[in-house]
Amino acid sequence: MSKKKQFGILCSFLVLTSSFILHGENKLPNDIRWVRESSEYNNLCAQIFTQARKEIIKTTKSERNRKNHAVVVDLDETVLDNSRYQVERWETGLSFTQDSWSDWVNREDAELISGAKVFLTAIRKEGVQVIFLSNRMDSNLKPTLRNLEALGVLDSSDLFLLRKNKFDTKETRRSEVLEGKGRMKKHGPLKVIGYVGDQMGDFPNESKADFGKSNFLLPNPMYGKW
Repeated sequence: MSKKKQFGILCSFLVLTSSFILHGENKLPNDIRWVRESSEYNNLCAQIFTQARKEIIKTTKSERNRKNHAVVVDLDETVLDNSRYQVERWETGLSFTQDSWSDWVNREDAELISGAKVFLTAIRKEGVQVIFLSNRMDSNLKPTLRNLEALGVLDSSDLFLLRKNKFDTKETRRSEVLEGKGRMKKHGPLKVIGYVGDQMGDFPNESKADFGKSNFLLPNPMYGKW
């Protein structure tokens, strides 16, 4: 084999090797990597929470009767960062399952979304009732509480409306909050002045006029109904 051919083979090998390193199986998909490694994601979340805090407090101060004000907040990818779960599923070549998700929740390893703690602390000081409305199963409430407490974002006044079964939709639970029925009967009807979530299903409507005013949407490129 001529030296010219040997050199050509070597160059091809180096190109293939560098391509594998750059695009190989060990590199996280862009959606997960963006959430876990980019400053853009963290700053965007903090920015949205800052806007939500200012708008909600402004609404509260503009009304005389503040006793029944509430904010409905999603948990996963809104307050709790579960990107580690996504990494682990990707590393094993597996997708989401309810059993694996329940195991993850019970590990209490979720981290905190940037800006969430400042937001929750500020609106509680204004007397706003925080209601965590999530599709986490109600059977996993205890590990969820412990995880939130470890992150310093749990308050004894917080209310939780987690999912009991497949018929227990977020729409059903939002109605309970507004009408003071079902699990919210002892609390009475509350006026929701803000919704915070990462999916369109976290909001009662998709009106563009409400986003940035009473609806606050955080980025989540990792999963969703799209």
